[in-house]
Amino acid sequence: MINNGLNNHSSLATKQVLPVDNANHTLSSKLQHSPLEIAPKLIPELAPELSPKITSDFLSQFSDEKVAQLLQQQLSVLITPAKKENISSYHYSAEELAIRTVITSQQEGLLKNEHSDKLIQRLNKSVKDIQGAYANTSDILFNLGQLGHQQTSFLASSQQRVERALNPYMESLNRTKYENDDNYLFELSVKTKEGDIINITFNSSQGYDEKTGEAVDSFGISYEVNGDLSEAEHAALTQVMAGVGEMADEFFKVSENSFNPIIVPNQTDMSLDFLADFNSEQLAGFNVSFSTTQNDALDTGENTLDLSYSIDEASNQQALVFKSESGQNEIDFALDMSTIGAKDTQQMQQYLASLDQSLEDSRVNSTEDSKDSAFGRKGDKTMQQGFELFKGAFASMSSAAERYSSIESLADKQFNDGRAMVADLVDNMITNDPRYQGLGNSTQNSLGAGISKLADFDAKFEFAMDRGDYQPKSNVALSQTTEQQKSGELKGVTQSKNVSSHFDYQNTRPDYYDSKEGYNINTAVKNNELVGLDQYQQIDIDKKTYQYNQDKSQYELKMALTEKATHESNIRLINDIWLESNENSHKMDKKERINEIGEPDDFKNTNHYSHNKLVTLIGDLDKLAQDKDARREYLTQLSQVNFFMDNNK
Repeated sequence: MINNGLNNHSSLATKQVLPVDNANHTLSSKLQHSPLEIAPKLIPELAPELSPKITSDFLSQFSDEKVAQLLQQQLSVLITPAKKENISSYHYSAEELAIRTVITSQQEGLLKNEHSDKLIQRLNKSVKDIQGAYANTSDILFNLGQLGHQQTSFLASSQQRVERALNPYMESLNRTKYENDDNYLFELSVKTKEGDIINITFNSSQGYDEKTGEAVDSFGISYEVNGDLSEAEHAALTQVMAGVGEMADEFFKVSENSFNPIIVPNQTDMSLDFLADFNSEQLAGFNVSFSTTQNDALDTGENTLDLSYSIDEASNQQALVFKSESGQNEIDFALDMSTIGAKDTQQMQQYLASLDQSLEDSRVNSTEDSKDSAFGRKGDKTMQQGFELFKGAFASMSSAAERYSSIESLADKQFNDGRAMVADLVDNMITNDPRYQGLGNSTQNSLGAGISKLADFDAKFEFAMDRGDYQPKSNVALSQTTEQQKSGELKGVTQSKNVSSHFDYQNTRPDYYDSKEGYNINTAVKNNELVGLDQYQQIDIDKKTYQYNQDKSQYELKMALTEKATHESNIRLINDIWLESNENSHKMDKKERINEIGEPDDFKNTNHYSHNKLVTLIGDLDKLAQDKDARREYLTQLSQVNFFMDNNK
């Protein structure tokens, strides 16, 4: 974790500067010739002075300035700054060059949102390069016969200055801002399919020691296993720990740098993609908790994240619960999903788009100004961040269901013999049959017509903000339920898709917005042919906004809107006779206050209602009129299909 990494950085403890034989840090392989031959090549700036005519008197007077020049050259060669800035009139000392390189490299890593391992690699490389530069300088002087007490003292003093400058810098990343009783907590509990439990706990805290007047650290980590783990269980555990570890990196990184100008807190890369590869053959689920307590003048309180994920093999269900609290913001979402499902890219895209639209509708309708919702710009960004995590979890769990179905032979057979076949028949009718009218081309069906092959689910997302007397809250929900029926020669699939959004102020003021959209489909199949298809879509919107009357010290209704639209299609395809009925209705009632201040009846009312119905009959109708047996058979089958469809509603 970031927190762990910063407390375990490589030490720059000063050692006596002696030549070292390390190919990575020294130039020993280049120093096989006379010092007088190689010195001009190693130190071009000194070439005019180090000539074959050089005297031992000059070598004995190798000054601190010349040693510093040589050291700076080695630092420039071995230390590669992450980004060189052009400051033409300023000449950095060796110590400044070393320190600026480390800081610039770390800042570049933070700007790239690198995880802790990568940041620690940067730090280790910087420290290693600095040590190498001092060792190389020592080697060169030794081979020149000039590593005496004066040069050794100079280099040791220089390295001590770098150490004193860097250590406080590294400590400041997690100490100066959090030195008053702050703590970090990471807890992970994993349960295997066999019932074994693995508990991993990491915590670190910092506080102020009044006796010494210094900030002190405490650190603890525990790893407990209740049972015996197999090699396969270890591999599955490693996969979970890797995914959870990346989440922890992002959580602690954003938390620690919430007021650091180098880090933009809203650019977190937290992801739940690893759920798609969760090993349900070895593991039953896991629980994870992160928390930080910060006593900063600008950011007080506790930041927490709790996540629970489990798979119940007996009921073929997977469940995820997520909760995060940070300052005034709270994010909650839950996903209950079947483990039986197939890939359906188009439907997934429609669901994600429907979720986006529902959240946007809730955000826009929370205020009169669509540019800035009741949560404010910063709140909107935080809400969107959590929403992206929610959608990612939804997609990952759907992928897990698809993968799980493929390894469960019974579930796979049951699934493909039922819903998948009917879904293909429906898709062929509504996309390829020229007679199809369906819900109408003008109908906005965000949930998508037809039968979804995705695993059934119930998904809910909630974002709330608590500002005391001002508590906006937004909810978005999406669900899919599928059932299969069979009666005699008829079998079918019914499916319900629903999406909703809701906004209110949790009783701190009466405004609210509520939107619901539902799509139901019902089918009947005989001899692998689609003989019945019913679709029904409904959209309901209810919105009220209020204004505060200073004179009466109360909220008064400003606008009330109710809107309902329904679209219905019923198709029967029996003995090559196509019978389709379409019915559409729309009703809207709107009440708006005319004057800012006035009597309760000072409102403008707007009402609208429309309804239309169309019945289409296509086929060889003469045979029904001329052949009683054909008519009797048609009416009998039509009655059977209608009875089957009605019972499945």
